[in-house]
Amino acid sequence: MTNPKRYLTTNQLRERWGNCSHMLIVRRVQDEPSMPRPIKLGKRVNFFDLEEIEQYERSRVIGRSTA
Repeated sequence: MTNPKRYLTTNQLRERWGNCSHMLIVRRVQDEPSMPRPIKLGKRVNFFDLEEIEQYERSRVIGRSTA
């Protein structure tokens, strides 16, 4: 049996990233093509696929270590 997909709300992602501002996430979604796109429910509720976020975070760490 496969593990079910897990999602983070924007607030959970903010906490994961050290209580960053909401605008940091908004700007990353707008400006960075590699940033996972949120799944929108209504106008104000966004969810991010945890697996995609972890992949994005790994790519950012790897990119820094080679610079």
